[in-house]
Amino acid sequence: MILRELYNAYLHKGSLLSTLGFFSLSLFCTSFALGQSEVILKRSAPALIWILASLTTFFSTPHLLKREAEGGLLDEILLHPCLSSTYLVSKVIAEWVFVALPLICIILFFSPMFALASHELLSLCLTFLIGFPALSALGNLGSLLTLNTQGGGILLSLIILPLTLPLLIFGLSVMEMTQLGLDSSSSLSFLMGVSLFLSILGITIGSWALPLAVER
Repeated sequence: MILRELYNAYLHKGSLLSTLGFFSLSLFCTSFALGQSEVILKRSAPALIWILASLTTFFSTPHLLKREAEGGLLDEILLHPCLSSTYLVSKVIAEWVFVALPLICIILFFSPMFALASHELLSLCLTFLIGFPALSALGNLGSLLTLNTQGGGILLSLIILPLTLPLLIFGLSVMEMTQLGLDSSSSLSFLMGVSLFLSILGITIGSWALPLAVER
């Protein structure tokens, strides 16, 4: 199942490239909008990168799921002996490989424009890699809930974005501790716990929403 999702994500690399292009352009524009002050860049960069990465993930997920629904893949998943949760876990892993890792590469490429030190950049990438499974699981959940509705992107934002606030809070807490030279292990542990809880929540409710999305 995981290999199939990885292959399916590879087949839709056009959507992936447009997603990465949007993220790159957004980072490039915001770096100029913030100006040349290193203090402003350092304080604003973590929040901006987290928010842009979250929006990029949420707005790219519905297109792929809609294509899978139109191609009959979701019907096959319901007939497959594996559980629906296995399919959703496989999608999270595939998106972690094909979305999270390329986004990290883009963040590393644009990091000089945000005046981030190497240890700050390492903490930012680590928090994003830890929090991404939750973003992916919630994005898939929201996509299933809005699969057959018009204006699904707006509904997805209203339904799912508030759930990402704990990720943002603890992710930025880790960055703030790092920038102040303090121990960030407690905030990092909270981030891991919140990410695990939201991942399980998204996959569990998504397993319930998948048959409803296909039957409509």
